Amino acid sequence: MPQVSSRTHWFLFATFQLCSLAGCSVTAGTARPETADERAHSVQAAVYDVVRARCDLESHCRNIGPGQKFESRSVCESKMQGETASHVNTSDCPLGVEPRKLDACITSILAQDCGSLFDALNRWNACRNGQICYQ
Repeated sequence: MPQVSSRTHWFLFATFQLCSLAGCSVTAGTARPETADERAHSVQAAVYDVVRARCDLESHCRNIGPGQKFESRSVCESKMQGETASHVNTSDCPLGVEPRKLDACITSILAQDCGSLFDALNRWNACRNGQICYQ
């Protein structure tokens, strides 16, 4: 059986966890949101999924816990919620979030190496409003 790198193992584990815990709710439907409520829900769900993925990465990189970057998972989620919501919102994403593009964003987050500025820049590019919103 071939060896699996720790990065590949982490990516597969995190992807599975994200999908199983979230129920793949955001990416399950592929129809474009029709109503204002559906569009707003797609944005809120995207923020939730991005926050969860970012805190999963922080946990994997051992940045959550006493004396770490984030004291607890809830502190991480609270901080990431504010940052993410300021970049992904209904004002900047009025037509809602496209699931395929959100998947690319989540994948880029979960594939990051710990402490890699290059990976963080790639994530930012994949997750910015213009990249995940319907046009």
